[in-house]
Amino acid sequence: MIRKLPLLLLPLMMASSGASFASSGPGCGLGQQIFAGQTGLAAHVMAASTNSAYTQLFGLSFDSIGCDSETVITAEFQRNVFVANNYDNIARDAAQGGGEHLQSLAQLMQMQDQDAEHFYEVAQINYDSLFGDANADHAQWLTKLDSTLSADPTLAKYSLNTSAS
Repeated sequence: MIRKLPLLLLPLMMASSGASFASSGPGCGLGQQIFAGQTGLAAHVMAASTNSAYTQLFGLSFDSIGCDSETVITAEFQRNVFVANNYDNIARDAAQGGGEHLQSLAQLMQMQDQDAEHFYEVAQINYDSLFGDANADHAQWLTKLDSTLSADPTLAKYSLNTSAS
């Protein structure tokens, strides 16, 4: 029975590792084509496990089997991922009025150097309003950041708020 335990746990491990595919889909490749139109965790796990690196490489190389080599990872997506992974470090840098994580965020937001320097000052001045809510998640913080940027005439052009455009 002990030898069979790993085999019994394998479907659970596959399901938990495939849970991340449930919201964004299985990507591109052969599995995406085979399981197209199906919903649910099982279909996503099967599609993702069928998508091998080789079929995805082939699909991206030849723009086939549901892959598009022209798809661009957006700056907004990169910003969101960076903030989600570095929120505490960004908060520390903002309290200090600068630092490598705040500088990296400015670069992801494609700020010019003189605007980035101003951004560090604005982040420090508005620290309490930006980081005061201990229960806020990174998505809420990004909304606060965009509002803060929108309110500043120099930094408004870096806000993702539509009212700033």
